Amino acid sequence: MPDAFDCPEIRYIDAFPFEQDGEKYIYIRDPLEIASAPLVMTPLEFYVITHFDGVHTVADIQEKFARQFGALLITEERIREIARTLDAHYYLATENYHAHAEQVMEAFRRSPVRKAWHAGSAYEADPEKLRGQIEGFYRSPHSAGMLQELKEVNGTLPDSARKRLLGILTPHIDLRVGAAAYTPAYRQLFEHTEADLFIILGVAHYGGGSFFIATEKDFETPLGIVETDRDFLHAWEDFAGGKLTREDWAHRIEHSIEFQLPFLQHGCSHPFKILPVLCGSVEPHLGEGRRLEDAAGINHQIAALRRALERQGKKAVFVLSVDLAHMGPKFGDDFAITSGKAQEIRQADGRMFDIISRFDIDAFQQIMESDLLPRKVDACSAVYTFLSLMKTGRGEVVSYDQNFQPETQSLVSYGSMVFWGEKPERLIKDKG
Repeated sequence: MPDAFDCPEIRYIDAFPFEQDGEKYIYIRDPLEIASAPLVMTPLEFYVITHFDGVHTVADIQEKFARQFGALLITEERIREIARTLDAHYYLATENYHAHAEQVMEAFRRSPVRKAWHAGSAYEADPEKLRGQIEGFYRSPHSAGMLQELKEVNGTLPDSARKRLLGILTPHIDLRVGAAAYTPAYRQLFEHTEADLFIILGVAHYGGGSFFIATEKDFETPLGIVETDRDFLHAWEDFAGGKLTREDWAHRIEHSIEFQLPFLQHGCSHPFKILPVLCGSVEPHLGEGRRLEDAAGINHQIAALRRALERQGKKAVFVLSVDLAHMGPKFGDDFAITSGKAQEIRQADGRMFDIISRFDIDAFQQIMESDLLPRKVDACSAVYTFLSLMKTGRGEVVSYDQNFQPETQSLVSYGSMVFWGEKPERLIKDKG
């Protein structure tokens, strides 16, 4: 009787080559972190699993291996052994994996609190060490250098333009890489607002088909519990006419919300709550002349959020947790990032910043398909939502940087902005 190992099928994995003691290996991990542990494989073993597609039989793989490596042979039993090892760690799409995944998701669903998934890796898990780490981020000479460099870009924004802080755009890049780019925006936020609600628009990196994915769960960090404003969320859902939390499992390991919370906890001297929302991709809603403003369902949910803001009377500030370009072989491009390409990316990011700073939603929609999606800018959904809600305003770029990854010849760009706007009674666009 056929079993799962006759035609093994591997799930989506991340794979990274590395060398140790002069030997080459492949490190594999599950981006959803449902697998029990990362694994290390030899290049020959990795060649085998690249054919675990649910179509090739063990005999097929054995034949391909012989053709590829000539005198080197591999037995069918060895191929099955590799498959069994992967399945034991939940890397194969088998009943074993699906049962385990359901247990993991059920445990998340039952918990009223979303645990601090990245504490101890991306940032300190000890509360006192974390406070010291964040204070160090603010003192970083690199952060000060960014601000000096950007003075020429922004010019001087008159005090009359700083009527009210509407929100900030800040990275979600690994804090070990880009923490200095977070702090200029947060410094402005804490100096200019006493918001009691922070609406955090992150990015759904790990699945979910909805444009907005909210959760009712509170968030835990080493600095304590951050409470989600469930009353506000329910008001939004009532106006939207449906639940926004059906896919909240996407929050389980997502970093784009989590990385903002220690900054808010460290810097806010008054009580506050959050509305944690992950934004899906704009790509399914574009093409063939379509623009995001034509997506009736999305814009209905944005209009519902507008009504909730009007009715709830919250002192709300937006935090757009986004990164910018993701380019190079690591992200599916067929070219390596050179210094010239990095400069092109910087210039394209500057043009995008200019459009956002003018709150020009029409121009922003125009560059989505032609520029932002090809450069894999993950800010599209959050920025569109924010600009859709605001009547007028002015944005300042307060940080910008690029993380070049030499091992993959790839690059991620990121930065932060501060948004200023009108008095509260004129804040939200009136669309009738």
